[in-house]
Amino acid sequence: MQYIRISHLKPGMRLARPIYNRQGVMLYERDTRLTPQGIAGIQNFGLWGIYILEPAEPAPPLTKEDIEMERFLTVSTFRLKDALDLLMNGIASKDILSLAQTILRSFGSLEHKLNFLKNLRSHEDYVYKHCLNTAILAAMMVSRLRYPYAEQLAIVCAALLHDAGLLLVPEEILEKGEKLLSQDERRLIRGYLEKGYQMLHPDYNENGLPELTLQIVGQMTRLEHDVNVPLQKNINWKDGTHVLHTASMFDQMTSMSPDTEPLSEICAVRFLQEHKEYYPAKYVTVLTQCIHVLPSGCCIDLANGQKGIVIEENLRDFSQPMVILFSDNRLLDFSNVTLQKAMHIVDVMKTMDVRLKADRETLKKYKSDPRTREISRRYFEKRKRLVAAGRL
Repeated sequence: MQYIRISHLKPGMRLARPIYNRQGVMLYERDTRLTPQGIAGIQNFGLWGIYILEPAEPAPPLTKEDIEMERFLTVSTFRLKDALDLLMNGIASKDILSLAQTILRSFGSLEHKLNFLKNLRSHEDYVYKHCLNTAILAAMMVSRLRYPYAEQLAIVCAALLHDAGLLLVPEEILEKGEKLLSQDERRLIRGYLEKGYQMLHPDYNENGLPELTLQIVGQMTRLEHDVNVPLQKNINWKDGTHVLHTASMFDQMTSMSPDTEPLSEICAVRFLQEHKEYYPAKYVTVLTQCIHVLPSGCCIDLANGQKGIVIEENLRDFSQPMVILFSDNRLLDFSNVTLQKAMHIVDVMKTMDVRLKADRETLKKYKSDPRTREISRRYFEKRKRLVAAGRL
């Protein structure tokens, strides 16, 4: 499965993920082969990209839980959109609390790891889908951390609201993507996040939100979101802020954006692990206990250039699965300390197609030797005569 930008779609490509409308009705089923009309229809959705199956790749199996989650994400995204749009227009909305309760019921009580689906995104729905995904991750994390229910609810509410201020940012700034923003534009975005927080009216809380929710959203607006800038030491950061910060960055890194391709779960987790001062290990560990990072059936690249497939996930430590090498069917147990010193998993495989690729312009740069050109000329002349004589 590959991530393909909308501008690079071609007829004949097959969808790896279904596409739904706002009512949760499936418009395009997975494994659907794209037509010019289908591509035009998908482009009208304003998506940045979609996930495509490789030519010989079968559609991966979807569990009942995967299908239900896909529908839940679709319907809940528009439910959150309606609520946030009201808040940003100065109209009180009680649905934030109700939606947070629904998320906690659906995901807070899970006793197994979740296959966290990457949803399709566009400029129009990025904020809503990002906040919703962050809320789902936060619900699973606070449940495993065994926080009291009132605290869990407050944190999930904060997740649904933490980036609402981005809805006020001019579209031309958001379209640039994270990498192309200037320092002035970054400060401007932080200002809009603060304005979004103020529109929740934290002083008199007319929306009836938990006090902890407002405190966490307020702290989230004070984060630099840059690991090169140390966290302010004069702030007593709430546990819920750490939960949201970790979940939000994980979703941001593994989801599509205007300027970057989504990272794999293992690369995103390693980034979080490398910056312990920003993302405390306690919360990153809990995150990895909630979702599949290297599930069974996942194809991986190793540091020594070899490739393999995970045949047994390690539920205790995602980085130590059982792997079979493609080259010689050798079984590797990454929980073995000796093996860990010899090699490690770099990333999931981006493609199963290992053929060399060259476009027509690249091929034009290469010329054959005179003998090969002469043989080719004689072959084509002979073929031309046979075709003219009706013998081919």
